[in-house]
Amino acid sequence: MKPSVLLRSVTAAVLLVVLVAPVVVHAQDSAQVQDEKARQRLLNREAVNALWRLKRALEKDGFYSARVALNVWRSTAMDAGTFDQAKYDTFKKQLYEKSVNNSLRCFEEFLMADDFYNANFCLQTWRMHARELGTYRPEEYEALKKKLADAKASKTPPETKK
Repeated sequence: MKPSVLLRSVTAAVLLVVLVAPVVVHAQDSAQVQDEKARQRLLNREAVNALWRLKRALEKDGFYSARVALNVWRSTAMDAGTFDQAKYDTFKKQLYEKSVNNSLRCFEEFLMADDFYNANFCLQTWRMHARELGTYRPEEYEALKKKLADAKASKTPPETKK
């Protein structure tokens, strides 16, 4: 083979690689962009669904179920890049306010039923969640604690009192 033919063949091969390589790379980039767009749509859909479940849990479920829903929403929203700290703080506040209100109601109901163990449990839940909210007042807690102690004392038979 003559050197000029060899040179032309090598030149043609180099030109072919230089011209075709960008097309192949572009096709790969385009596929990656499409995959990333599909992934982002999926993440957004998961975050929207988690937000719906959170709102439903705040409305209908108990504290722990709603707390899990809050954490799931936070995680999926972070993955999707749509997390809003102000929204999170608002939902968390709603959750704890609901718990504080339910705990006080629960305390009163168990007190009326002379179920002092569960009344105390509700009181401790109220105290813990009120602290989380920043609404805890020691004087209110002491008054409720005294109310519980008085109710216990009034139900204790005289021969067991010391």
